[in-house]
Amino acid sequence: MTGTRSAAASRVAAADPAGLLYGAIVSASVLASVSAHAEDFDVVVLTTSGAVLIYWLAHVYIAAQSLHIGGDERHVLRLILVAAGHETSVLKGGTPAIAVYLVAVLLGLGKATAALVAVWFSVALLIAVGYLAAHRSGRVGGAALVDAGVAGLFGLVVVLGKTLLH
Repeated sequence: MTGTRSAAASRVAAADPAGLLYGAIVSASVLASVSAHAEDFDVVVLTTSGAVLIYWLAHVYIAAQSLHIGGDERHVLRLILVAAGHETSVLKGGTPAIAVYLVAVLLGLGKATAALVAVWFSVALLIAVGYLAAHRSGRVGGAALVDAGVAGLFGLVVVLGKTLLH
């Protein structure tokens, strides 16, 4: 099991965990908020996808400008292309909640229930990544579980926000 955890932690570390988590938090929070007010599930999906895309574009722009300010002399369009490739983790992190929401709706769950399932999935994802990060840094047992719990608190804030919107 430790080998499996180490391998999973290495994969997460190589995939830019900051971007993955950022995308997951943005996706879950937008999905929770929009689903409380939108009439149709497609509005929830399109709005959430659009928000994740906008945040990704912001990351791309900031990364490209950081390269430029740091002395990179390549043309700004080239820097944007390079940054776009490096920042895909935001998109990858935002996609699971949207996919879970879509699958839940396609399985017959109502819009509100599907959103709740997707948000709780995101909480679980944050907890899992928090645990793997702790494991990778050498923390074990209770310390790793505390780290995972702290990571999950961000997801719980999203759930609380969704509850308050109803």
